[in-house]
Amino acid sequence: MAQTHAGTADRPRWFFATPREIVGADLETGETFFRHALPFTLDGQSNAVVLTASDDGRFLAVAQAQGRSGAVLDVHAGTVALRLARGDYHPEHCAYPLCFLDDRRLVHAVEWNQLAVTNVTTGERLDPRLDETKLDYFFGSLERSPSGSKLASTGWVWQPMGLIGTLDVETWLRGPGEAALQFSVDSDAWDLPMTWLDDERIIACVLDFDRTQRLVVSKLGEAPEASIEQPIGAALAVRRDELLLIGERTEAFDAHDLSRRGSLDVRCHAWHPGTQEALSFASLEGAGPWSLVSRPRSPVNVAEAIVSIARREQENPSPQGRLVLADALEAAGHHGEALDHLRSESAHGHRCFIVDDLASG
Repeated sequence: MAQTHAGTADRPRWFFATPREIVGADLETGETFFRHALPFTLDGQSNAVVLTASDDGRFLAVAQAQGRSGAVLDVHAGTVALRLARGDYHPEHCAYPLCFLDDRRLVHAVEWNQLAVTNVTTGERLDPRLDETKLDYFFGSLERSPSGSKLASTGWVWQPMGLIGTLDVETWLRGPGEAALQFSVDSDAWDLPMTWLDDERIIACVLDFDRTQRLVVSKLGEAPEASIEQPIGAALAVRRDELLLIGERTEAFDAHDLSRRGSLDVRCHAWHPGTQEALSFASLEGAGPWSLVSRPRSPVNVAEAIVSIARREQENPSPQGRLVLADALEAAGHHGEALDHLRSESAHGHRCFIVDDLASG
């Protein structure tokens, strides 16, 4: 069973897909708000499908993961808004590239080596249809950066070798900027979990050529700045300064240096960025029933984390750092003026007495 969160709003709404149908469910109320037959015929390569929803949850793009066919569904109308196809050159070797840039603009593959951007309400192509935008690169799964200004693809090139390629969206839409695809992380496999830390850095699971499984942080176009041995999981998610590796267990790391914070024996399969919730199945194959691990706290010794975060905030003061520190205090059961002060938008001096007190242990 494939799944994706139904938009970015703070509500636990999800879409689930089987080889026969797609269902939309609100896991807080138990309401089924959408149901539609799979809008294309599976071609026999694989029954797996991929899903992605627009930011407002109005449109849902679905495709055969290792196939040629896809479609966009209008969730409100219950109709097929757009048909998709990516050609027949080795689609079985990489996931179907799909990613919404916002409420209406969908990035999708039209060939193995070319992406398009389409307005799903009008069907209008918004990208430059130039031969120069075709690359010797198989596009794979797509992830957009936090600001939406960049895209990353977990694709591959012939050897074969996995390469994460990134592009600047607006440069691409103005002209043949796709030809300036920037490569960051290589691997002996592709379409592995990855996520953005910020608009300039990515975090990815990789398989070294000696078969060692690793987790890396890399600035775009540069060698990894942090790397640890770590079994590959089902998905990655960034929660402020924390990286969650989701799978058989929920593992937590510092999102910058990958120092290990802790783990929980909780099997999860996907992350909802709007609600900050992890989705858990009875099995990772998605046989159901599904449930939520609601706003999971960090699997880490909270007291030690508070001291560590406070000391980092002492060294490099920032509003974001104070918010992270406030979250850690709240997780430890603290309430009152200290939380209000740390979360205040009013001006803070270079030194904060609350931070200093917490950093002292």
